[in-house]
Amino acid sequence: MKVQIKKIPSQPGIYRFLDESGRLLYIGKAKNLKNRVKSYFAKTAELTPAKQQMVTAIKKIQFTIVTNETEALLLERALINKYLPPYNVDLKDDKSWLYIMITKDEFPKVIITRKHKQQHQRGVFFGPYTSSLAARQTLRLLKRIFPFYAQAGPMVDLAKNTRSRLHLGRYLNEPLTNQKEWLKNIRLIKKFLSGKNGEFKKSLHLTMLKEAKHGNFERAAALRDQLRYLEIINQKQQVINDQNEVNEAYLAKVKKNYLALKQLQKILKLKKLPARIECYDISNIQGQLAVGSMVVLTDGQIDKSQYRKFKIKTVIGANDPAMIAEVIKRRLKNDWPKPDLFVIDGGPTQLNAAVTQLKRANLKLPIISLAKRDEEIYLPNEAIPIKLPKFSPALQLLQQIRDEAHRFAITYYRRRHSKNLLGLDK
Repeated sequence: MKVQIKKIPSQPGIYRFLDESGRLLYIGKAKNLKNRVKSYFAKTAELTPAKQQMVTAIKKIQFTIVTNETEALLLERALINKYLPPYNVDLKDDKSWLYIMITKDEFPKVIITRKHKQQHQRGVFFGPYTSSLAARQTLRLLKRIFPFYAQAGPMVDLAKNTRSRLHLGRYLNEPLTNQKEWLKNIRLIKKFLSGKNGEFKKSLHLTMLKEAKHGNFERAAALRDQLRYLEIINQKQQVINDQNEVNEAYLAKVKKNYLALKQLQKILKLKKLPARIECYDISNIQGQLAVGSMVVLTDGQIDKSQYRKFKIKTVIGANDPAMIAEVIKRRLKNDWPKPDLFVIDGGPTQLNAAVTQLKRANLKLPIISLAKRDEEIYLPNEAIPIKLPKFSPALQLLQQIRDEAHRFAITYYRRRHSKNLLGLDK
């Protein structure tokens, strides 16, 4: 590890910790990469229990140099959102850690649990996992490949039914095999959870050949499908684990939606980088079945989890400014994160309608509008719009979010229109 640390430069950037199998454990940012990484391995390091556990698992360190701290922050956020490393979750409270535990029973169970000190003797732990969803997804994968059970229950009859999804040893709540075979499966599951998939695949392949040789073709086919599924999983993991190649491409992308944000901040004279940008659009035909859309860029990246859609309720007839006013008014009543920049699709009339709602709510938030025809940027209380060059990163970013808001609004309008034709829209 000391050899790897020596190669790390004293420059701003992102560092990544990986375990023996190449699994990404943690992503961090630093003004000085060498000093930050060294601090994890210092004898005087004050680390949380989770971070102490992480350090013992680190076998490889990767890094990416960036220009400054802001760029490092953006890249760190983007990569964490993309890869969800387990140790990037705040694990201050030991009781909140989620683990997969294999019990020490006669027929061991594979369960999700929260690790407590008194549980150490009950079984072997794997994790921690970022959420119960992540842990359950792992168990779901395992159940596609090997039989195991998580609790007692009347599942044996269902497992014997050839039409049941529990057939052929999947999703068992009681063992249908002898203890020797069961423990063999458990050993392979432990290897899988430890990242040793090669032995896992080899065992499956040998078992498949054995079953086929004895004429158990249905069982052999099931094992073949399990092998194929495992191969797909391995391919996905390889893409994620190939960090150097992926990060360089991703870094170039992040450096670009960063230059655009920086330019936008300068042009609009914003106090801070617009990390959250919200854009609004209206879709209707002659005022009928009108809808509004809200789309969001977080750190320059499309953030669909933050999208919102609105049925226009108070405006009669074709009146886009009034519809924008209704949407902004309703948006401001919700306790959603406040944007660093509002973008309205349209000209000064639509912009003024939105500004009025901000004033009524006693909010002073940056807001602009982007007119489609000449791609002009309108600002409140400014008579002359801003006209940016066609290839300006800032303009391209605004066009991206405006076009996405338009697409989202159109999609919602068409869905509502289709329901209306069927008499389902209310």
